[in-house]
Formats: sequence, structure tokens, C-alpha cells
Amino acid sequence: MPDKIVYYDDAFMKKFEELGSFLDIEEKDHPKMHRFLIDSFDPLFKIFQYYAKDIAVNGAKDLEDVSEEIKTELMRPLSYRQYEIISRSFSIWENERDLVISSLYDFLHDNGRIYEKKVMSSAEVSGFAMVLMNVYRALKS
Repeated sequence: MPDKIVYYDDAFMKKFEELGSFLDIEEKDHPKMHRFLIDSFDPLFKIFQYYAKDIAVNGAKDLEDVSEEIKTELMRPLSYRQYEIISRSFSIWENERDLVISSLYDFLHDNGRIYEKKVMSSAEVSGFAMVLMNVYRALKS
């Protein structure tokens, strides 16, 4: 089920680290960052739709073949910090645009917890989708 589960594998971590490098650049290239986000993370919107709709309707029958460890990880709730980051991402002010953009990295990083996780939980997928939409809004302002 690799298309239904977001694994924190080498490919994902490379995108995550690249996102961090965009944020380290003093003079930010917002159009380039926008293209990178679309190319790297837009597939998560389809996974979010799967979690929000298909699991409710079909009971996640196609996830029955994953290990118990992965099932447990998929049910992991958001951390308190991730909830705060979602809230912060809705506060888009012209002088805080870069803060909103950095919220995407902060959400995933989760105080270093990303390095201990195997997959993105269903709660993280939905939270990430909300933050990503707010980042897109900030990039367009």
C-alpha cells in the first residue's frame, strides 16, 4: 500500500531536508518553493482524501495487510506542538509570511520526532494538508 501510506523513508526524508534548505536561504525564491511543494507534497492531498472518505466508507480493507506496528503508527495522534503549528499556520500576516511557510517544516519535524516515526499517521496527513494549504495561501500573497 505505498500509495496509501506515507512512509518516512529515504525519499520522503530527502524532500523534508530539501524543504529545510529552502527555509535556510536568506533571500527566498517563493515561486521556486511553491513549485517544489507542489511536486513533492501535493500527492498527500489524495492520501488525505483517502483517509477522510474511503476509510470511512470501506473500513480501510486495503490496509489490513500492513503490520501491526504500521497500523499503530497510522493511529498516532498529533502532538500538542503540531496542533499549535496548525493554528499558527492560519495566522497569515504580510510580515509573518515566512513564519507561516516554516510551519510546514516545523509540523513535520515535530521537535525531532520525525526521526523516530516510520509512517505519517492519518491525523498527521490531515494536519499537514491544512498547513500546506495555508502555506500555499501565504506564497500567493
